[in-house]
Amino acid sequence: MHALDKKLLRDFRRLWGQSLAIALVLACGVMILLTAFGMYRALDDTLEAFYERNEFADVWATAEKAPRPLLSEIVAIEGVQSAEVRVQEYLMLDIPGRVKSATGLALSLPENGEMPVLNVPILRSGRLPDPQATDEVLVTEPFAQANGFALGDRFDALMSGQKRTLTITGTALSPEFVYAIGPGTLMPDDASFGVMWMPEHMLAAAFDMSGAFNTVTLSLSRDASEDRVIDALDDLLSPYGGTGAYGRVDQASHAFVSTEIKQLKNMATILPPVFFGISAFLVNMVIGRIIALERAEIGLLKALGYTDLHIAAHYVLMAGLTAILGIAIGWITGGMSARWMAGEYAQYFKFPYLIFNVSYDAYAISGFLALLTAALGALRSAMGAARLPPAVAMSPPAPPRYKRSLFDRMLAAARLSQPSMMIWRSIFRWPLRAAMSALGLSLAVAIMIAVGFFSYSMNEISDVAFNQSNREDTVLLFTKDRALSALEDVRKLPGVMEVEGELYTPAKLRHGHLEKQLSIVTRGPGATLARSIDETGHVVEAEGTGLLITTRVAEVLNLSPGDTVEVEFMTGRRETHILRVAAITEQFFGLGAYMTRDEMAGLTRSQPQISVANITHDPSQDMAFNMAIKDTPMISGAVRVTDMKASFAATLDENISIMNGLFIIVAVLITVGLTYNSARIQLSERARELASLRILGFSNWEVSYVLVGEIMLIAALAQPLGWLIGFGLGHLMAASFTSDLYNIPMVLPPAAYALASLVVLATAFTSVMVVRQRVDRLDLVSVMKTRE
Repeated sequence: MHALDKKLLRDFRRLWGQSLAIALVLACGVMILLTAFGMYRALDDTLEAFYERNEFADVWATAEKAPRPLLSEIVAIEGVQSAEVRVQEYLMLDIPGRVKSATGLALSLPENGEMPVLNVPILRSGRLPDPQATDEVLVTEPFAQANGFALGDRFDALMSGQKRTLTITGTALSPEFVYAIGPGTLMPDDASFGVMWMPEHMLAAAFDMSGAFNTVTLSLSRDASEDRVIDALDDLLSPYGGTGAYGRVDQASHAFVSTEIKQLKNMATILPPVFFGISAFLVNMVIGRIIALERAEIGLLKALGYTDLHIAAHYVLMAGLTAILGIAIGWITGGMSARWMAGEYAQYFKFPYLIFNVSYDAYAISGFLALLTAALGALRSAMGAARLPPAVAMSPPAPPRYKRSLFDRMLAAARLSQPSMMIWRSIFRWPLRAAMSALGLSLAVAIMIAVGFFSYSMNEISDVAFNQSNREDTVLLFTKDRALSALEDVRKLPGVMEVEGELYTPAKLRHGHLEKQLSIVTRGPGATLARSIDETGHVVEAEGTGLLITTRVAEVLNLSPGDTVEVEFMTGRRETHILRVAAITEQFFGLGAYMTRDEMAGLTRSQPQISVANITHDPSQDMAFNMAIKDTPMISGAVRVTDMKASFAATLDENISIMNGLFIIVAVLITVGLTYNSARIQLSERARELASLRILGFSNWEVSYVLVGEIMLIAALAQPLGWLIGFGLGHLMAASFTSDLYNIPMVLPPAAYALASLVVLATAFTSVMVVRQRVDRLDLVSVMKTRE
């Protein structure tokens, strides 16, 4: 082993504390990159495998009632590889032992008793229903588990006004319902919503659909044009009440899952560079100051014949050893974290299996970036050391030029103590060093703010969605659009206090070359339960002939108030109208457009209708209310907004607590790495000064104050910059998480900044106090004998 190799290992062992602090920060970057990338790859691979193995469709379309012979024309559309038609209906369910009703989505199985050709369910237990049976059903596994069902158990379903008792023959999982949410809900509730498959003759007979279908799914050939297929399919289904075909990107389950996976990918792109940047700064700071303390040794090595390359390589290798330690920690924690979190996501999305195989390239990329970060951080200082001539290196560095400046006169006028003046002078005589340390600490603050904004944003979303916009207790879904008189029937249900109706009309909005398919919601004047809220929190109503659109729709279609938009209605006479954008409203979930009830009736030349009833009801009559709606033929389901709010809050609390806890740990590690290294190096550099103060009669605490005070002053000065960077990083993350499904607002109250600063300042103080103990153990004689 060469002498430099022995020195390398000896120095690494001597500086193990500082090296570990840097390695932990570096490990955070490796861990987050590996975790996010590993989860993304695992979930994406699992989803693609599930889709491919179970023939997930490419296009969906619904109609009111189309004849089955139309299937041959659908298959003949250019680009269609295969097509399957079915009957699909929502059912009101009465589950034994459950007071509240549930909603079921019933899908017909092929007449031959086999699995469907497309969107093939995976049988998890039991068997398919007998094709000739009139009371057998296959249900989704999460629905069965949430309600404690076993094979052979029964429950009641309201089918076309008649209550039928159904027997469970098996459970399944479907690629079509990886993220299964009921109509009008925001997140899965397996106890209240389930998908079920029934024999075709049974479902068709119950809903007068014999020889007909109301849903079709398509798979496309590789070279097919999805837009052309959708247009052709819409033309075929238009005479039969088609409501507009759509592709995978707009399929509810796929849209939610793909958005989550995309967010994981964004996290792997945004956060790791921050950690690698901090690590590069730390390595540069530590190696640079070590070189400054080892000038004499460097000069001696060069005098003995070691080349510039040998000297530079020695210090780069020291940084490399630190990087290897960080990589090892990051790989271990990142691999474990990726597997655990991918498993949690797979369970949440109800994947039947998980393909977890973090490829070697993920480890290689994260390791390479970590090594590159450490090498770049050390290279500048290492090359500077290599260029020192032996005679210069072996001589003490030139002392700084001390002269009385305006700043010194200001300090004198402030009558600060001698230790305080030493702190301020050190910062102003080495401003770049202090600024870089402050920048590193500001990044720790920024990370906490950037991630912490999510909890405040979710609280804002919950408040707007459930307290300001949707103030009803329950939304009742009708089996079909009803006349306004249906509200009077709803009003007669037990415990109902307020009732308001809404109509959902499928439409395509076009502005220039931009197009978006959504539902236009119409409400009565002065609605108080379901309302639209603008950015300032004020209620906004559609007026006259104007169209009220949400912020996200305005962004997607590039619309502003006063612009005109082409609206093609997908039901009724399927006419196209040019409407003016009256105003823009805030909505955090989905895409929305709103119109007055009278205006919609005038455009469609029909009587005002409603699709749902928003109600408030007396909690003391919950039992009677739930029993009544289970036996009301015109109601196909009920969405309990109060339950949805509680579920939303519980899910967010759990997820946000985990996320906040993780990034608090990350911020603590960054702060420890910065402050511990800064304090150790300053102690090495200023040991002679501190010892001099002790000899002059200053107490241990007064001497320690010089060390602790400087670090804490830099930490305090770093806070405003951290707030600013955190605000910008939070905006970047909010923008990356925004999609057509939900819009994440940027909400950062003073408490977010205060929490981040308190955590960083407390950690900095704790770290520097650990180093402060070394001041008490200074050997004054040995220190004073050292040469500056």
